[in-house]
Amino acid sequence: MEQKLQDHIGIRRSFERTDKAVPEFPVPRAQSRLNIVRPSFPKAEQFLAAFEAALETGQVANNSRWVVEFERRLSEYLGVPSLVFCNGQIGLMVMLRAAGVTSGEVIVPSFTFCATPHAVEWVGAEPVFADILDDLTMRLDPRDVERRITDRTVAILAVDAYGVASDYASLADIAKRHKLKFLVDSAPSFGTRVDGQPVGRFADAQMFSFHATKTFSTMEGGCVSSHDPELLARVKALRNFGQVDSFDCEEAGLNGKMLEISALIGIEQLKTFELAVATRRRAVERMRHGLSQIPGLLAGREPAGVEANWLHLPVVVDAQKFGLDRDALASALEKCNVFVRKYYSPPCHHMTAYRAQKDVKLDVTERTSYNVIALPVYNDMTDEECDLIVAALHYVHQSALGASKP
Repeated sequence: MEQKLQDHIGIRRSFERTDKAVPEFPVPRAQSRLNIVRPSFPKAEQFLAAFEAALETGQVANNSRWVVEFERRLSEYLGVPSLVFCNGQIGLMVMLRAAGVTSGEVIVPSFTFCATPHAVEWVGAEPVFADILDDLTMRLDPRDVERRITDRTVAILAVDAYGVASDYASLADIAKRHKLKFLVDSAPSFGTRVDGQPVGRFADAQMFSFHATKTFSTMEGGCVSSHDPELLARVKALRNFGQVDSFDCEEAGLNGKMLEISALIGIEQLKTFELAVATRRRAVERMRHGLSQIPGLLAGREPAGVEANWLHLPVVVDAQKFGLDRDALASALEKCNVFVRKYYSPPCHHMTAYRAQKDVKLDVTERTSYNVIALPVYNDMTDEECDLIVAALHYVHQSALGASKP
C-alpha cells in the first residue's frame, strides 16, 4: 500500500513539473465550475400558491394533500404502487424490515455507496459482499451471488450503480429457487427503463432516492415500490411509527414521512422529467464517443434492453495506457475546472466499518473501484459541456505523454 501511494505521488509530481511546458494547445477550461452534480429544480412560482395554502392550513406533514397526490402520480409513472419517504436511506431500511429482513445474511455488492450495507446492519442482518460481473456495466454478478448463499441467507439486495439496472431476471430466478427475498437499492435509477418499462416493478420491492444529487430530486426524499400489497402495507405502517389505523402499534416503526414541500417539488419535476432523462442519455452518448478516441479510458455501458438514466458516467482508467492513474487524473482535471468523484472507492468491504470482512476477495470490484472516476452528467447538460469534458481528458492524456518523454 505504501509503495502504491509513493507511485501515485511520483506520477502526480511528474505531471505537475511539466504541466506548464508540455501542452501544445491551450488548457481547455470551463468558464464556470463543472461539479459532479448540478441539481435542477422548478421555479418557485410553479408551486408557490399550493405551498402557501399548505402553510395557511398547517397541513405540511403527516401525508397531507400533496404528498398523497405525489404518491398517486409516482405510482402512475412507475406502473407500480409506491410510497414516498423523507429520504431514501429510511426507505431502504423500512423496505428491508417490511420484507422480513431482521437477522441472517443479505448478499449485497461491495461496489456501492455505503448506505446499502449500512441499511442491512441497521435492521439487524449481516451484509455478505459479492463481486460485480464486469467493469462495463458494474452489475452484481449472479454467479457469485449464488456461490455465497448459505443456510443463513435471507435476501439478495442488488444495486443499480450509476442508474444501470441490475440483472433483475437472473437475480430474481436465484432468489426464487432458494426461497429468498429479492430487493433492489435503486437509489440512483429513477427513470431507467428495462425493455421499455420503468424500473420499480422488477423485484419484491425497490427503493429510490430523491436526494439533491439524484437525477430526479425533491431536495430530500425517496420512495419504495412494490406489487406485493402485504409488503407495501407493512412499509406504510413502519413509515408511521408502526401505526396502522389507530395509535396502537403492531411493531416498532419510525418516522419516515415526506414533507409537503418536497412532494410539491416532485410533482413539478415529473412534468419535465422524461426530457431530463433524454438529455442525460444524449450527453453520455456524446461523451462516450469522444472518450473512445482516448487510450486507456473505458466508459461504462448499458447491457442490452436497458436504458439507463446515467446519474454519472463511470470511466475506468488504465494508467499504463492513459499515462496517469485515476487519482492523478482526478487532480489534473481540476486545472480544467472539471470536478469528478471516485465512485465507489473504497469498496465497502475495505471500509473500517466492515473490517471483519477484510479477507473477502472481490477481484473485479477491487480492480474497478480503485481505477474508476465518475464524470458529471446533468439534466440540462449542453453539448459544449460534454465536449469540454472530453477535451479536458484529451489534454491531460497528451500532457501525461509529454511528461513521460525524456
